[in-house]
Amino acid sequence: MEKKSVNFLRGVPAREALEKIIPAVSKGYEAAVLRYGTEVLQYGHFTGFKPLREIIAGLHGVDADRVVAGNGGLEVISLFFKSLPKQSLILVEEASYDRVLLDALRYGHRLAGVPLMSGGVDPDRFKEIVTRMKPAVFYGIPFHQNPFGITYSRDNRRAVEEICRENNVVCLWDVCYQSLRYDGKTNEAIEVSDWGPVLAGSFTKTISPGTKCGYMIVPKAYVTHFTQVIANTRINPNLPTQGFIADFIQSGQYDAYLHDLTRLYRPRMEALNHALRTHFPEASPHDVTGGFFAALTFPDISRERETAFIKSALEKGVSIAPAWDAVAPDFRADYEKMGFSSGLPFRPWTLKVLNGEF
Repeated sequence: MEKKSVNFLRGVPAREALEKIIPAVSKGYEAAVLRYGTEVLQYGHFTGFKPLREIIAGLHGVDADRVVAGNGGLEVISLFFKSLPKQSLILVEEASYDRVLLDALRYGHRLAGVPLMSGGVDPDRFKEIVTRMKPAVFYGIPFHQNPFGITYSRDNRRAVEEICRENNVVCLWDVCYQSLRYDGKTNEAIEVSDWGPVLAGSFTKTISPGTKCGYMIVPKAYVTHFTQVIANTRINPNLPTQGFIADFIQSGQYDAYLHDLTRLYRPRMEALNHALRTHFPEASPHDVTGGFFAALTFPDISRERETAFIKSALEKGVSIAPAWDAVAPDFRADYEKMGFSSGLPFRPWTLKVLNGEF
């Protein structure tokens, strides 16, 4: 009998979703190459395929020259961090997307955290930290945050933006999960003005990880500098992918597919929330409403017991890892006192583990 195994190390789209989109992707790539020809086969502009940038610009009400389309949301965020002066202070949520934090450190920047609540950051602490520490950038995930799954309230998000604007801090919102809401409601679009906020989005979670396409909207005054940094890093992104995505959006298939994803994930989300409330009532004060993550803490697993816990889980076929790389450096001591913390990817077999069926 084949031994079952599960992997809690990454959050990925459901296989059923990817299987459903295979026909549209295969036809879409062919159509894009035939339609655009050498435009997507030759070297292109550093900032991405113009038709896709124009579509994204129209969705957000900005000029297309403010939009950079790249090879995934993480790439454009990484390029943005590269464009900052060395040793810039980047303010992040107390726990956030680990790869973004690691990228910031690799570019020689400093990190500091701000506490999270069920509806966003603690606004009083946020204002105090911004005033005292004077960060260059605040990086936040306002919709279905990774790893906690929370969504900022509109008032909280706007308060953060206003504090950043008043203190000349770049507010960088990572909106990769904005469209992935499963409770029947829609996340409000973030309004972008001349100053910002900077938005980083991704089609990786909504279409396919393999397509690797993301984008960023920056202030007009930052376009020239940012473009030069990109040009010195790579020539152009994957243009056939961007051509396919441009057509996919324009045809209306993208919105239809998002609707299908909502129907696919809603029952799983409801089962996940039920399992967490039943078996881990102290795990989180709120229900997950979308995205791919919830967070889970095991207070009885200290750092000393961590290795043995991971080994024991692996022997039972469950791959799990601590979330220390996702925690802001100035919050790690507090997190260690809380116990073993881990992000919980949103997957079908997650529910079986939580319900004791695995």
